[in-house]
Amino acid sequence: MSNSSSPCGPHDTTINRSKPDQSSPCDRDDLGNSNIKVICRFRPSNEFEKSKGKTIADPVNDATVLIGSRENRTTYTFDRVFDVDSTQQEIYQYSISQAVEDFLNGYNGTILAYGQTGSGKSYTMMGPSISDKEQQGIIPRICNEIFDKINNSSSDIEYTVGVSYMEIYMEQIRDLLDPRSDTNSKFIIQEDKVHGIHVKGLSQAFVSSSNELYSVLSQGSKERSHSITNMNIESSRSHAILQINLSQKQLFDDTIKRSHLFLVDLAGSEKVDKTGAMGQTLEEAKKINSSLSALGNVINSLTDGKSSHIPYRDSKLTRILQESLGGNSRTSLIINCSPSSINELETLSTLRFGSRAKKIKNNAHINTELSPISLQLKIQSLEETNKQNQAYIQKLESELSQRKGITPHTPCKSYATHLGEDKSPTDYPSKIPIATLNSPNRSNKSHQLIDELKLRDAKIAELENTVLSMKMQNLKVSHQEELKLFKLEDTLHKLNDKLNDVEIINVNLRKHLLISEKIIESRDVKIEKLKSSLMEQQSQVLRDGMNFEQKLSSIKERLDAYAKQKSNEQTETSVASVNNDDSHSTYKNYNTIRNNDDHGKYAILQTGSTSGKPSAVSVLDDPPTSPVSPKIGLNLNIVKPLRGGRSYFDEQGYF
Repeated sequence: MSNSSSPCGPHDTTINRSKPDQSSPCDRDDLGNSNIKVICRFRPSNEFEKSKGKTIADPVNDATVLIGSRENRTTYTFDRVFDVDSTQQEIYQYSISQAVEDFLNGYNGTILAYGQTGSGKSYTMMGPSISDKEQQGIIPRICNEIFDKINNSSSDIEYTVGVSYMEIYMEQIRDLLDPRSDTNSKFIIQEDKVHGIHVKGLSQAFVSSSNELYSVLSQGSKERSHSITNMNIESSRSHAILQINLSQKQLFDDTIKRSHLFLVDLAGSEKVDKTGAMGQTLEEAKKINSSLSALGNVINSLTDGKSSHIPYRDSKLTRILQESLGGNSRTSLIINCSPSSINELETLSTLRFGSRAKKIKNNAHINTELSPISLQLKIQSLEETNKQNQAYIQKLESELSQRKGITPHTPCKSYATHLGEDKSPTDYPSKIPIATLNSPNRSNKSHQLIDELKLRDAKIAELENTVLSMKMQNLKVSHQEELKLFKLEDTLHKLNDKLNDVEIINVNLRKHLLISEKIIESRDVKIEKLKSSLMEQQSQVLRDGMNFEQKLSSIKERLDAYAKQKSNEQTETSVASVNNDDSHSTYKNYNTIRNNDDHGKYAILQTGSTSGKPSAVSVLDDPPTSPVSPKIGLNLNIVKPLRGGRSYFDEQGYF
């Protein structure tokens, strides 16, 4: 790995720990050309980096840092290097305060924060809280200083401050001050002479104090897209661009100065294996890396000295920041880095990015609009200057004619005009003495010289025509090339717009496809549930049917048994009735006998058959003297015992 070099000249590898001069002669020149100002800031290591890695960043002085192990160390030089102990106030005071001065003087300005995810970009730009004066980031401090300068300025100047806040999420522009406007077709990047490159349709809030600007800033920051990754619990998933538009009107002559300040918090470059991005977060990471890659391509094209075409239109970010990169702007780039060896590759990539960006030269100028009165005065001044020049040309032609002693003719006038435009008469003294020309002895020679002058004038006129035709031809060729380039750029722009439209359509189609897939999946789940429920109900119906048939057959069997039992009981009842009649007659005979002979023995006949014949004889001792009678019987009642509890039919609820 080779050492990086400074854009101002070869890099001196000698380590100088003295404080460098803040104003480098190669930073700005009298014509307004200036290199992009690059500030490097290292954040403190977190607990994971302290436990798993070591520190590889060694700031040599306020402008130089050594990166890497002792065996392979690389030196990088920037406009300013801040170590891990630097404060927010130091970052602002030494790096950004001058940008605010330029902005108030009428220059366009841009401040960008670049670095890997979790390197401290949002902390540098915004800070943890707007209300915390000590930890405030660059943007709140700029807001304070702008209005402090305005309040302390002359009363002859009328100020107007407008603010726009947008983010580029998934290569689509979102208005953070009007989050309801989600349609990307509303926002079109345009370019004109009045506003330059701007986003058409973007809302603008006009503010009159830093507190009002804070309110707008807080409102927009709440709408930014964030996600949780392994590198950062609140990772920004978009490029946020805060644009402050300042108009200064001089009341005494109506002269207006317009300037724009872009404050850009870029999304961090990511490695998926470190961030653990999945799903939507992974798609966001792809778009972020693609946009940052387009930014790197623009910087490479601006610094390699070979590219004739700068790919500003490859992404919305580079198109919006076109004037900030090689155009009419004074730009500062803050590269945020991790000092840990765990992130060594990402840190080296960030430092190389900053080294390339430092070589970009912008051409900034004050954006002044003259009032109609001032324009009229300027036109009058130019017309007066033109008249003076024409009078001076006529004077030179007259002097030349007097020296020649002849009336000037057209070729000589052309030649004299040519001389008058380039040099004064004292710079081109006449080589023909007047006395010699007017001498009668040398009239022939004078005529020869005049003829020679005519020939020279004719030749000069011919050469002038040739040069003019060549210039016209070159201009025509150049115009044709520029026209072709313009047509190509216009075609590319249209293709890019069509591609964006196709991407929007694809995104919408993917959304509809995902929704349809989810609906289909939900319906499939419902169908499966309904099928399962239907099968369970069918099984239950079959089981209930079988149980009903079993119960029905059981009831039939019991009914048959009950009917049979009833039939038997009826038969037994009829038999008992017959036996009861026979016993009654026998009982009467017995009483008759007993009354006749109280001391005889009683013979009790028991009937055991339906025929009424005696089946047994019982001899009673009282009276022992009674004679045995063959027709003595006993009344026997057949009693059916009761069963306790409920019957089967009662339990089944049939009765």
